[in-house]
Amino acid sequence: MANTDAEFAEIFNEYYPSLCRFLECLLGGATGAAQDIAQESFMRLYRTGPDRIARAEVRFWLFRVARNFALNELSKRSTRQRLFGKVLDALRAETPGPAERLEAAERKELILGMLKHLPEQQRAALLLREQEEMSYGEIARVLNVSEAKVKVDIFRARTTLRTRWERAQAAGA
Repeated sequence: MANTDAEFAEIFNEYYPSLCRFLECLLGGATGAAQDIAQESFMRLYRTGPDRIARAEVRFWLFRVARNFALNELSKRSTRQRLFGKVLDALRAETPGPAERLEAAERKELILGMLKHLPEQQRAALLLREQEEMSYGEIARVLNVSEAKVKVDIFRARTTLRTRWERAQAAGA
C-alpha cells in the first residue's frame, strides 16, 4: 500500500470515483450511502497501515471491503424492496420533460428494477465487469470466489436481464 500520505492521496484520487459508481449501483442509486461507504473503505485502508497491503492489491482490497460494507448496509434495512422503492419514487418525482427524457427515465427505471431482482452475487459481478471493466480474474479476487463462478454469475445475470428486457419490450409493444 502507500508509504506516505501523498501516495494514499494518489490511491484515493485514482479509485474513489469508480468505487462510488460501483457502490451506487450495488445500493440501487443511493449516492450519499455510496459515498459514505467508499469513504469508510478508504479509512479502513488508511488504518490498516502502509505495509499490510501490496500496491497491486489495493484496488481489489478496496472493492472487497466496500462490497462487504454495502452488504452490511443492505442487511440493516428492512427489505430490498423498500430501498428500491425509494429510488423509484425519486425517479418518478422528476418533472416531465421532453419525450426523450421521459423515455430515458423509463428505461433507467426498468433497468434498475431488473437489476434489483438479480441475486447479489450476480449483480455485483455484472457491475464490476460492465461498469468497472474488470477482468474475470479481477472480479474473482474482489468477490473472493473462483473465476469459474464469476463467469457463471455474469452469464446468468446477462441471460436473465436479456429475457426480462425482451418480455418488457413485448409487453410495451
